[in-house]
Amino acid sequence: MGRLKAILGIWLIGYSLGFIAYLAYPALADALASLIPFLMSIDSRLVGATITGLATSLITVSAVAAWAKLTKPKY
Repeated sequence: MGRLKAILGIWLIGYSLGFIAYLAYPALADALASLIPFLMSIDSRLVGATITGLATSLITVSAVAAWAKLTKPKY
């Protein structure tokens, strides 16, 4: 049951952060567009999806890596 709780916890954290990132997207997209002008020619939804996907994937991989490092095999 321990692994199931950990996987569900990681999923919940990833989902929550993705949800928050999606809500924060308009401000992030405007700031990023002002820093990198060539992004203005790309569809804003694509930029938002890329930012959200990258952020949540990095957070999820970090959480899984931390979990793997903190748990020790029982053999």
